[in-house]
Amino acid sequence: MFEQRPNNRVCAVIVTFRPRTEDLGNLALVRPQVEDLVVVDNGSSGEELLSLRAASQQLNFTLIENGQNLGIAAALNIGVKWAESNDSEWVALFDQDSAVTGGFMEHMLADYKHFAGQRNILLLVPRYKDPQTGVERVCPMDEDGGPFVTITSGSLLPVGAFSKCGYFKEELFIYTVDDEYSLRLRSSGYSIAVSPHAVLLHASGVPSYYRLFGKQWFQTTNYRPGVRYYISRNRVWMTLMYGARYPRYVRGALRSSIIDFFKLAIAEEYRWTKVKMILLGFRDGLLGRMGKTVTL
Repeated sequence: MFEQRPNNRVCAVIVTFRPRTEDLGNLALVRPQVEDLVVVDNGSSGEELLSLRAASQQLNFTLIENGQNLGIAAALNIGVKWAESNDSEWVALFDQDSAVTGGFMEHMLADYKHFAGQRNILLLVPRYKDPQTGVERVCPMDEDGGPFVTITSGSLLPVGAFSKCGYFKEELFIYTVDDEYSLRLRSSGYSIAVSPHAVLLHASGVPSYYRLFGKQWFQTTNYRPGVRYYISRNRVWMTLMYGARYPRYVRGALRSSIIDFFKLAIAEEYRWTKVKMILLGFRDGLLGRMGKTVTL
């Protein structure tokens, strides 16, 4: 017998790609807090799909198997359209490796309604904490009091947001999809808010720490070479699309690119392959070569 689901009209959308055992545990954490859960798989292996199918039966969620990696934006759009067709009122988006904490969705819904009474918000995000260190991620804020741009995982939107501002940009494939949607919302006159009460455990990449002479100097994400390509390419595309209106974004992207470049050159494996992919991404961004162009 399945647990009683809350009647909150929230559909959680989780995109999976080669999920680990602990990622399946994250699905179990989300399920009791939402009325519906749809998992969109982006081409996992047969063995991984067997685990997802078993979990879908055990936890009572809908599993959509894409059969190949269509990219995070396309997979999110598939999940959002499922929520629309299912007459959901809210959509909550999660990465497979993000873990909700107790009362997460209850806090998010209450805080969205609170902020909606103060300003024209269309997107609410939680507080993000690193699951290993417990350190809270600092969100650069905008003049309106909300984050300037934010990540997708943990975000809550009314389903009507997509009829107002459109779906996620599938030509980006992966990475900066969240940045683009944030700036698109802002360009349409909406803002973003942070829930002071809801906490999501979330880490970017596979972080490790660089140590020298017994001292910890910095943290690296250890993204794969293909990921580095898409980050580089899409930052260039974002600069061309939004740079004139949001020069702050360009400054931040340039700063992040320089810092990431030196970190990976010093501390990460396959550094020269990653440098090559960064340069290739930069070139393709300038040329407007979008979509899925390299293998992850």
